[in-house]
Amino acid sequence: MTKKSSKIRKKLSAKKSKTLNMKLKLPIFIILGIILSLAVYGYSKAIPAPSDQLGNKAQIKITPPSFDFGQVEYGKAVEYVFKIKNSGDQILEIKRLSTSCGCTTAETSKEEISPGEEIDLKVVYNTAAMSGSHAKGKQDRIIYVKTNDPVNPQVEVKIHAYVN
Repeated sequence: MTKKSSKIRKKLSAKKSKTLNMKLKLPIFIILGIILSLAVYGYSKAIPAPSDQLGNKAQIKITPPSFDFGQVEYGKAVEYVFKIKNSGDQILEIKRLSTSCGCTTAETSKEEISPGEEIDLKVVYNTAAMSGSHAKGKQDRIIYVKTNDPVNPQVEVKIHAYVN
């Protein structure tokens, strides 16, 4: 009888242990479910919906995206005028113009562009501003245009030349 009662006790103990394990697992699963739900909700709020990116926004378009001056004699300055167009529905603000090298300058005819309006972006590349062996040969420069366009806040325009 002792063996039988010992077996019964072990079975009861095992059942209590399983019940206790289930009671502990249930709150853990509930907490994990809540955490997962909050993570999915937060992610969905952090990523803008496609409709947020359309309409009622400023939108920059620069043409052409690059220009090749071809062969340029060392000591000469060359210039090219790109076109900046606001294809959006709000005013496009040119916040900052910068270049990859002091030998290149960029300026616009105005800083605020109305929807549908197009302005000039004048770029001047002065080969005399460079010296030494790196001043000649294939040259690539970048013009950075920072705007309030929410999709493309910084656009790059490139110029190329081969300096003799």
